[in-house]
Amino acid sequence: MKKLTELGPIFYAIAVAGFGVNQLLAQDFLTGLFPVPAGLPLRQVWMILSSLVFLLAAVGMLFPGRKYLAAALAGTSFFVFFLLLHLPKLLGDLYNPVVWTPPFEALMLGSGGFVIAAYLVNSGPGDARWDKPLNIMGLVSQYLFAVGLVVFAVLHIKYNDYIQTLIPAWMPGHVFLSYVVIAAFLLSALSFFTGLKLSLASALLGIMFLLWVLLLHGPRAIGKLTAEPEWSSLFVALAVCGAAFTICRQTRVWARQRLERGAFAN
Repeated sequence: MKKLTELGPIFYAIAVAGFGVNQLLAQDFLTGLFPVPAGLPLRQVWMILSSLVFLLAAVGMLFPGRKYLAAALAGTSFFVFFLLLHLPKLLGDLYNPVVWTPPFEALMLGSGGFVIAAYLVNSGPGDARWDKPLNIMGLVSQYLFAVGLVVFAVLHIKYNDYIQTLIPAWMPGHVFLSYVVIAAFLLSALSFFTGLKLSLASALLGIMFLLWVLLLHGPRAIGKLTAEPEWSSLFVALAVCGAAFTICRQTRVWARQRLERGAFAN
């Protein structure tokens, strides 16, 4: 389990790079995740710029250096899309269920970036300028991540019949599996809010999303190499998997820090 959860930041970085490459190949913003208005001035320039930011952040997380700043850059990018694009649209059409999924995907992706930034700054040599702000943002992001899980649990309950159609036909017990996912979302959110069994809950959540990448989104995306939405869904699942694994690692880092502070105080 330790070896698997250590891959969290790498999974997230690969997903962020995937978003950038996917946009450049499609020559457009990601259809579901970033529904940027067609009439936006210099829309193509903004698309290329955002893609380059994603690629820069991904490279920064994968290679030696201030990886925590690269993760924070990725998180900030998703939060900007959430605040400037998704939130106004959501508030203007609250009773339309279609507009709920993309905002909370962006929120969870942004939260994941700051959770990873906090983990990277804590697990490395540290940086006095960034330790405190990134740890605060990491903790806040853990709660925002949990809010996203609650929203998706509610959406899965409301549209359970549709969710069952997304489960591969060869898997038995579609109804049972759909309720397992709902339970996983709610129990994980409870753990993230309370801190109870957080390491276990985040690890299991990450495994669930990794299985989705391998068994659900991977086969669908590989079968449709030019289908941008399929690849976007794959990268969202991979990024959330990476964030969940990193939360698992971060809880251990914070626990070690508390022990060290206690030993120092004594």
